[in-house]
Amino acid sequence: MRTLVSVVVTILVAALLGPAAHAAPPGVRQATCQRTLPSYPEIKPGTTSKAVRSLQCVLNDAGLGPVTVDGFYGPETQAAVKKMTDGFECCIKNPLRVRTWYWVILFTGSHELGGLERGDSGIRVKTLQRALRADGESLAVDGDFGGQTERQLKAFQEKCGEKRTGRVDQQTLFDLSQGGCGADG
Repeated sequence: MRTLVSVVVTILVAALLGPAAHAAPPGVRQATCQRTLPSYPEIKPGTTSKAVRSLQCVLNDAGLGPVTVDGFYGPETQAAVKKMTDGFECCIKNPLRVRTWYWVILFTGSHELGGLERGDSGIRVKTLQRALRADGESLAVDGDFGGQTERQLKAFQEKCGEKRTGRVDQQTLFDLSQGGCGADG
């Protein structure tokens, strides 16, 4: 009987509070977040996938949530993406369609990446590696800024017409925060 009462109370509270009962408080995730993907795909509203779950985690990391991490690109996730795209200067056709360069912007917004260079390690380096990977560079996401990360960062800098420093300087940080080089709308 006590279990039945507990279940009924839980259902009533969820019904009264609606979606807010299921939304995570800021900084709390409902599911394991895997932010490193083999590639960062384009995602359309209505999609259900592991990539959407990753997107939801990164939206929360970037302070655009809270978004429930459930793998469904529904209204809550769309609202968070809209917060990001509302900050864009101009016109994006289908702004709720998450393109690969959105991923770069989100990773860049989730941690301060400026000043990173060879020898650094930790979550900031992993975030840089994910941003580079989302931009199309090919590298392991291991949190160590070694030779591989330096080579891929230099490749990114060359693609952007920057000086190949192998360090995340102001220009590189700007290009990353804009979604990389040659981002299309």
